Amino acid sequence: MNTHLLRFVGSILLVTLLTACPETYVPDNFGTSAASLKSTDWDGQWHPADEPKEVFTFRVRDAAQGILELQEATSKDPKKKPELFTLTLRETGTKSEEKLYFAILKDTAKTDDGTLHLVRSAKGNVFILWAINSDIVTAALKSGELQGVVIPDKDGPHNKLAADAKNYPQLLAPKFWKWTEPTVMLRTK
Repeated sequence: MNTHLLRFVGSILLVTLLTACPETYVPDNFGTSAASLKSTDWDGQWHPADEPKEVFTFRVRDAAQGILELQEATSKDPKKKPELFTLTLRETGTKSEEKLYFAILKDTAKTDDGTLHLVRSAKGNVFILWAINSDIVTAALKSGELQGVVIPDKDGPHNKLAADAKNYPQLLAPKFWKWTEPTVMLRTK
């Protein structure tokens, strides 16, 4: 598996388990408002460009609230049902030619906060997802540049960003995202 796929799948798995990696969590209302979604843009099967066998089924669960439902097309463990997740898209409050949304990934079986990502809106049969640089977020929280808390953990710090309008434009600064390591997703069906 390559690093892009590992990051995407890892993001999903990290929602349910604590790991040795720092994570950045946000509440469901993070962002200026819910993104309005169209089923024609999102519904279908998607795979990372560099891993065509790793297929995820996406469907719009609530278009007005910007909620997508996703699950692995087939479980890696035949004894288990594939896990179900939501990816909630929220407006960043910044207008740009390429529509960017905050993306909150959550396990549907949990009520906890979700992990934060950035996504460029699906265009045709492609969308792009970026992971946040949690180490930079930790430093920004400690310095007061971002609003929220750093939660010490035996495995490393975990960040919880506040749903504060001051955070949204700050978080679009290049230093907060792994821009050179995107996950490019392609629709298969």
